[in-house]
Amino acid sequence: MPTEELTIERLKEIFVTRQECNLEMKNLEDKITPLTVRLAVIEQQQKLNNWLTALIAGGVVTALIKLFLGA
Repeated sequence: MPTEELTIERLKEIFVTRQECNLEMKNLEDKITPLTVRLAVIEQQQKLNNWLTALIAGGVVTALIKLFLGA
């Protein structure tokens, strides 16, 4: 019996208990969630920026073609 108690205590020193693991995972999740939201907002703004850049570039290319063809 004493050997089992020593083994259990030794294992507790090496490994993390389920409660400690759940607490740590909850803390990490609380840190990651706001970052995920910010990333989603940044991605949406980047998509809008890409569309506006393409629209402006299309207008510039059209103006250059009209200028060179003299139409």
